Amino acid sequence: MILPVVFAPLVVGLLCLFLQRGQSTLPFAAYLVTAGIGLYALIENVTMQLHLVGSFGVSLQLDPTTAWFLLLNALVSAAVAWQERSRGHRSYYFILLVMLHGCMNACFVSTDLLNLYVVIELTTIIAFLLVGQGMTSRHLWNALRYLFLSNVGMLFFLLGTLLVYESAGDFALASVTGAPPTAQALIVTGLLVKGGIFLPGLWLPQAHAEAEAAVSALLSGVVVNIALMPLIRLAACAPELDGVIRMTGFGGVFTGLGLAFFQRDIKRLLACSTISQMGFALISPAFGAVYAFAHGTAKAGLFLSTGSLPERDLVRLKERCIDRPLAWLMALAALSISGAPLLIGFHAKYQVTSALSGMASFAIAVASVGTAALMAPIIMMPLRAARRASSSAWETPALLVALLLLSGMVAGPYTASAWIKSSLTLLVGIALHCIVLKRLMLVSLPDGWEKLEHVIGMTCITLIILILAMYLP
Repeated sequence: MILPVVFAPLVVGLLCLFLQRGQSTLPFAAYLVTAGIGLYALIENVTMQLHLVGSFGVSLQLDPTTAWFLLLNALVSAAVAWQERSRGHRSYYFILLVMLHGCMNACFVSTDLLNLYVVIELTTIIAFLLVGQGMTSRHLWNALRYLFLSNVGMLFFLLGTLLVYESAGDFALASVTGAPPTAQALIVTGLLVKGGIFLPGLWLPQAHAEAEAAVSALLSGVVVNIALMPLIRLAACAPELDGVIRMTGFGGVFTGLGLAFFQRDIKRLLACSTISQMGFALISPAFGAVYAFAHGTAKAGLFLSTGSLPERDLVRLKERCIDRPLAWLMALAALSISGAPLLIGFHAKYQVTSALSGMASFAIAVASVGTAALMAPIIMMPLRAARRASSSAWETPALLVALLLLSGMVAGPYTASAWIKSSLTLLVGIALHCIVLKRLMLVSLPDGWEKLEHVIGMTCITLIILILAMYLP
């Protein structure tokens, strides 16, 4: 069952390439295979491993944690492909989509460092081609910047992998336990860069916001999770890294929120929110997969919706209004990210926060209020009667939002205390936005923090901090 997850999308992509037909329809077969295997592994609680060519070769694992990521990949990839069928894209666009889908599946099931490095780099190359789809100077520079920064992060990861091999004699992810602290810090830093988490993730807002809406949905919905999955596995198999990974999660939560409060551009706001939400997923790694599924589905729906907005400026959007169906769908997706009851985001946030206590619990309660305040402009978007010509704009987001609602109603929890806490968090966040934070949107931050050299500098500083933290008793 593991190999079809990886090879089915690649075979479909090759068939589309050689047959020169069905490029926009055949990929759905691969998405269906991924969704079916992921759903089966989740319901039946399946755990299986596959080792090829011994301890030096490829190691794959399918388990319920992996299943959440496979389901997310299938849903978002299918939603993007369905929406883009009517946009007049060339055939190779859909071939790239299904190839990207297969490479991301390989990232999710891989449990050896060298294979993980290879498939993450393949994912980066395909994502680079998709980011540069606009073929304007702005799109090309954005794609090159994304490629360069991703490769810097993966260079750190590769150096850490070589140090692990020198120490343990194999490339198994579990061998990171007992490896030199420098190797551990290099691997974690490389994954933080690729996942857009904490300071190494400061490249993310520009890359995700400047891409086309469908590509942004893929990047923020799924692609960032190819680094999140290995970090969750590392937290489980390397106890000495668990605390470090959790602390970077806390840092990512508040870094993303701090940047997002000053954004008027809705796509930049959503991209900064991704930094924060990736941090949430790392605070309780045991529940990170559920949180990643909830966030990725909602964020993909929001980014897909932004492609149909008449304006990206949130202040001017309040004056122009948007179609009622689209506004309702965006509001529901934003409510899920805020943790509102009856949506899967409520279940995911409950699982993450219930595992915390003391100051950590208080900090996340504050961050949850901040998330609700951040989503408030989308939740309270002014409405207008829908125009018939714009109906296709909300059909695909409607599917994703329906899944958010359906899975949330099945998952729960149905306890009065959880509902009251969530409702109060949402109300306080909206009030905070109306009283204070909506004024911050009118303040422009200096753009120096997004410059290439500064992002690389922040990544190196993070690496030094992690090395020092791991060498301290």
